[in-house]
Amino acid sequence: MDKWERLRHGAGLSKKKSRSEQALNGVANNVSDILLSVKDLHVSFSVQGGRVEAVKGVSLDIKKGKTLALVGESGSGKSVIAQTIMRILPNNGNIDRGSVMFFDPEDANAPVETSAIPNGDPYLSHMRGGRISMVFQEPMTALSPLHTIGNQVEEALRLHHGKVGAEARSETEEILNLVGFPDPHRGYDMYSFELSGGLRQRAVIAMALICNPALVVADEPTTALDVTVQAQILALMKRLQEKFHMAILLITHDLGVVANMADEVVVAYHGKVMEAGSIDDIFRNPQHTYLKALMSAVPHFDMKPGERLVSLRDIDGEGTQAIRQVSARFKNEYLGDRNEAHLSVRNLRKEFTIRKGSWFGGGADSAVVAVNNVSFDINHGECLGLVGESGSGKTTVAKLIMRALETTSGKANMKMAGKPVNILEMDDKELFEYRRKVQMIFQDPFGSLNPRMTVQNILREPYVIHQVGNAEGQTEEIIDLMNLVGLDPRFLNRYPHSFSGGQRQRIGIARALALHPELLICDEPVSALDVSVQAQVLNLLNDLRSELGLTSLFITHNLAVVNYVADRIAVMCRGRLVELASREEIFNNPTHPYTKTLLSSVPYPDLDRLLDFENLKRTNADDASSWGGAFTASEDAVLASIDIGDGHLVLANQNSDIRELTT
Repeated sequence: MDKWERLRHGAGLSKKKSRSEQALNGVANNVSDILLSVKDLHVSFSVQGGRVEAVKGVSLDIKKGKTLALVGESGSGKSVIAQTIMRILPNNGNIDRGSVMFFDPEDANAPVETSAIPNGDPYLSHMRGGRISMVFQEPMTALSPLHTIGNQVEEALRLHHGKVGAEARSETEEILNLVGFPDPHRGYDMYSFELSGGLRQRAVIAMALICNPALVVADEPTTALDVTVQAQILALMKRLQEKFHMAILLITHDLGVVANMADEVVVAYHGKVMEAGSIDDIFRNPQHTYLKALMSAVPHFDMKPGERLVSLRDIDGEGTQAIRQVSARFKNEYLGDRNEAHLSVRNLRKEFTIRKGSWFGGGADSAVVAVNNVSFDINHGECLGLVGESGSGKTTVAKLIMRALETTSGKANMKMAGKPVNILEMDDKELFEYRRKVQMIFQDPFGSLNPRMTVQNILREPYVIHQVGNAEGQTEEIIDLMNLVGLDPRFLNRYPHSFSGGQRQRIGIARALALHPELLICDEPVSALDVSVQAQVLNLLNDLRSELGLTSLFITHNLAVVNYVADRIAVMCRGRLVELASREEIFNNPTHPYTKTLLSSVPYPDLDRLLDFENLKRTNADDASSWGGAFTASEDAVLASIDIGDGHLVLANQNSDIRELTT
């Protein structure tokens, strides 16, 4: 038996072996149902000073035409398993032992032990993209900005099927149409930077499907997408899976996505499988303590008032006396009346100028309205959640309040030390003082911290800039800040790269609290974190807001998160507030069509509340022409915020009847 025959039939798997021995190597009675089998896989990485074991004896089977979800936190080994299957491990990655068997239904010599094939072998080039393809997490980095979408999608056709010219273009436009490009012919000639996030992800899916693979490895395919776009992508993957009868290995930490997509689930932790089973077994009868804790860490819409998320690991300072012991130092001196507005924004508008001509003229400039007539109040000690899709204007509103951008028009007043101040008319001296009282927590916990500064220098910087206290007093406050956010003060001399994502976000929170702010603006502060770390940070933010009397604006596109932290919720769409009400009213009685679409697109981690993929709205949720009735302005009318009762504001035709809105 030559090398190829051994590889194709599995190293060491002869026909003389007993049935029990064959079962251990992935060729059991139901081998006809198995597409890919991973057995006792051990993967390590050679690093300076030794070896790091990333995967420790993982076994799993992916069945033909089915979806297997691989669930776990960052560092659990999910992506390493996917890289091993695709044979795209980094140069320092080693398959120590175990096997990956591929039962390709179109290969007469299957199964093939792909884990034993040496790098550079022609079979690997045939397998990657042709028989097993991958959908990557970040579509912008997965696409080349220098080549058109059509060139990139049809590349696999050229490599695996030798198709070129008109034939290749025709098949490429056909797959672009299949994945939902509104104009495939035009989309073929577009570049990735001209597409929205949803269309970029559709292009990546088209690249993965163009050669009709047997298995698609989807590594967090919807993590970076808005909830409505995510629902569309999930529906698309379901539809294409049925059409092509392909198997999917879905790698994710979103249990809502798992509930709506998977047939079977494997739960990984630190390179090991904690629990595996059917979707019903995993969700209705979880057994392992880790899986139960993971489910309890996910914010959901049925949480009772005062109920806390359950953190997987105890963190010193979280929900304990440590916060109360040091909170007095950072507590606001002027807490204010909870029924009075702390921040009042009226008719806020921001336009950006787009230059159409060259530097030397030759074209008329145009204006893009990013924020249009936005008005809201945030009361003392209240948390207002601001939700909406990417591009809706949420972050622009935050920057206008911070005075990081200048407004085109509108008013914004804030009570500072009990006195109302016009934010938009401040001079430089007043603005410097204002920025002591308004602080921001950023989305990316790594990008917002200077990698060349220690934690101590990062936390000391606000005191130095604003000339607050002496060195001894600053050090004392810095230690208290570390205790406040649940970090060991002994870590002060470390650099940001030596911390986990959750710890880095805690450092960002500590820096924001250093100058004892009155208003805290949180811009997607947990979107980059695992659900378990997210639970820790959300609990911490709730505790700090309660103990310190903070007023906060919480920006997110995750409706479950905003349901957990916010008192009231404002929904933005294309620069305008379309609905504003209490948290309970938004979720129990949504009125605006856009809000209803957002809520109907949320994937619940509940098998009894699955997404309706058949009737899922295919049009863009933010398309005002699809709202209809009183919510679309006619030629002789304008849209305005209408109070339908108890402060529940809805953007509708100014002349519409309230009864028409509420029925």
